[in-house]
Amino acid sequence: MRRAFKIIGWSLGVLVVLVLLAGTGVYFFVTSDYVRAQLENRADAFSGRKTKIGKISVHWGWVTHILLDDVQVSNTDWGQAPHLFTAKQIELDIELKPLLLHRDLVFPELILRQPVVALEKNEQEQWNWSPAESPVASGTVNQLKPESRDEVPLIGRLEIDDGRVSYRDAKRKLNLDGTVQTATGQAPAEPKAELDLKGSIENQPLTVHFVGGSVLMLRDTDQPYPVDLKVDYGATKLTVNGTLEDSFQFTGSNVQVALSGPNLSDIFPLLGIPGPPTPPYRITGKLTHEPGVWRVVDMAWHAGDSDLAGDIAIDHHAKPSFLTAHLTSDHLAFADLAPLVGATPGAKGNVSAEQKKTQAQLEATGDLFPNVPLKMERLRAMNMDVSLDARRVVAPDYLPVQTLNFRVRVRDGQAMVDPLRMSVGGGTLAGTLALDARSDNPQTRANLSYQDVDLKTFFRGSDYFDTTTGKLRGRVQLVGNGHSLAEVMGSATGNVVVTMSGGTISSLMVSLAGLQIADALVLYITGDDQIPIRCALGRLNFNHGQVAFDRTLMDTRKSVVHVNGEVRLKTQEVDTEVTADTKKFDLLDLHAPVVVRGKIRSPRITIGRLIPIPLPDFGGADDVDCDGLTRQLLVAE
Repeated sequence: MRRAFKIIGWSLGVLVVLVLLAGTGVYFFVTSDYVRAQLENRADAFSGRKTKIGKISVHWGWVTHILLDDVQVSNTDWGQAPHLFTAKQIELDIELKPLLLHRDLVFPELILRQPVVALEKNEQEQWNWSPAESPVASGTVNQLKPESRDEVPLIGRLEIDDGRVSYRDAKRKLNLDGTVQTATGQAPAEPKAELDLKGSIENQPLTVHFVGGSVLMLRDTDQPYPVDLKVDYGATKLTVNGTLEDSFQFTGSNVQVALSGPNLSDIFPLLGIPGPPTPPYRITGKLTHEPGVWRVVDMAWHAGDSDLAGDIAIDHHAKPSFLTAHLTSDHLAFADLAPLVGATPGAKGNVSAEQKKTQAQLEATGDLFPNVPLKMERLRAMNMDVSLDARRVVAPDYLPVQTLNFRVRVRDGQAMVDPLRMSVGGGTLAGTLALDARSDNPQTRANLSYQDVDLKTFFRGSDYFDTTTGKLRGRVQLVGNGHSLAEVMGSATGNVVVTMSGGTISSLMVSLAGLQIADALVLYITGDDQIPIRCALGRLNFNHGQVAFDRTLMDTRKSVVHVNGEVRLKTQEVDTEVTADTKKFDLLDLHAPVVVRGKIRSPRITIGRLIPIPLPDFGGADDVDCDGLTRQLLVAE
């Protein structure tokens, strides 16, 4: 909207200045044809654009009346529209005394009838409205353009009748067409400027409605200038409402901004900000501005089932622009972070239609990792420094996250999450995450460690909660490539290590894992009890999406439970066997592995023997060298 008014003002300014320049030479001439020819020639040289005026009438006096008919200013060579600016008629009065004595522009009246402005920006990001295309025009405009509202030309009455504006941005695939008009009236509080635009960005519908104060209020330094902007982009809605003490510097602002939609990442085509994927959200705050820097302060976020607060600043002095955000939360639903990896917040969460569609696809295919492209290339558009301190995290029982703290810095397409720290099950998970989106095949790297994580918390709400104890520690070292979580995991290379020394577990669970039928029946009838764990450990070796179980076992007083097999992450399938070597006599043992096979999301569990026959097992399995094996797994890369 502001550009539309600027181009109208720039074009009018050129014409007015040229009329005045020509005036000294035409004062002694009374033929309007001569004035028109002089004006057209000087406008051509001044602007670098072919200018045509159908008819001109000048009535000289201390208040000079000028009437221009059928005004046309040609477009650039690469522009699609034939003209940058046209008007059926321009009618204006100008006071000569303030101009001659003080160089002040005073227009008692300015009327534009059927003005048409065609704004364009090509793939090379050249603007057809830029005065820089003409050195003469550029220098003059830079000298004449107002720096504050008290330097604005004084206009007693402005009327725009049946104005039209179009905007084309080839690179952003943005197309807008609309109307611009003003209300009439002499009272300073009565006239208003209105702009309505309709079009699309990247094939998504876009509408813009702007209502501003009168042109009189632009000059009035005592009365705040009102602004009311509403933008609808698809399902995304942006409103800006309030007043400005200086509308040119955007200072003394009392402006509230509200942004809402199904997914914050949708704002990129509209605002050029690479917002993260989120559940449906609403953000409110106060919009402020200083030279080159926009801020939204006192922000309140509600995304999904989470609430956040904080401040955001965007510095346009830097190239590319630099975004800084400091966010806090006292209620963060961990499931609301799922869209960051393309997943849905959960069946009970506040989810968008697109996220529901993704969830339905995962359920239909049986996949665990979503194959939703995350548009990581957008990280090249803006550098960032974002921190989040979530002091209270609400998470499901099977994922006992209590707090989350991280800082992510983005520079030239590379994102580094450092530090990353979570309180999980009474312990901590800490480390770094890195994403390199400089190439068309982004790389993701995770280097994490965890310790003192209480195994018990993962069984909250289950029958085994009371019988399970122990502290977990280990690490995650993985690297993968791709645009989605499914692609990254399908190409992942590295290892995941988990170890536990001591603790207890359900005796019934161990008996069932080893298919020790007699022992399991006794426990089922008499009641479950705890069995000490000497150690539990394992290492998962990742090789381009193929995961092998390396020395993955649990040593208890009853038996040593082993896990062998592989996981194919490219197809998201698991094929493993769980076996148990008993240490003591068991009357009935099937002597067969428990087979876990199928999709990771919902595998089938069967007994790996054609005709399982329970037979006595005399035991005899040895204890595992827990300390030695733990050191091997943790030291090995």
